[in-house]
Amino acid sequence: MRCPKCSSEELKVLETRADKVASTRRRRECLQCNHRFSTIEEVLREDLAVVKRDGRRESFDRTKLAMGLRRAISKRPIDAEQINALLSDTLRRIENEFDHEVPSRAIADAIMQRLRKVDAIAWLRYASFYQDFHGLSRFAEEVINLGVGDTGGEDGD
Repeated sequence: MRCPKCSSEELKVLETRADKVASTRRRRECLQCNHRFSTIEEVLREDLAVVKRDGRRESFDRTKLAMGLRRAISKRPIDAEQINALLSDTLRRIENEFDHEVPSRAIADAIMQRLRKVDAIAWLRYASFYQDFHGLSRFAEEVINLGVGDTGGEDGD
């Protein structure tokens, strides 16, 4: 572990807290530059493969999942704690349901199910990447079904 500011390896753990079931949050301080930062430690499943729509298999990559989610929530009022909780809950569900292989569709569905409860606009953005909207009318139908004006924030956001 290195300090994100000065790259020193001389760090001190100030606080350790268990987050839910499979992660540990640590507050750290660099002994060189006194910069404070937090880390989250989680158990990595290296044996889980994602089965893509075309049948290809890839190693599961939490970072790739997080990047897709961050794209959807860009400029939305969702804090980092909500994002981490959403990711952790989704990962726990996937790991409990699937032993070695998980369809990419199951991952997208799990994220969308949780994201819809957090922010309707972010859900629609995520869904536009991972669902097959066959044309603008299907997309518009989803907007109407969401009731975006009531649940996704104010007009002009």
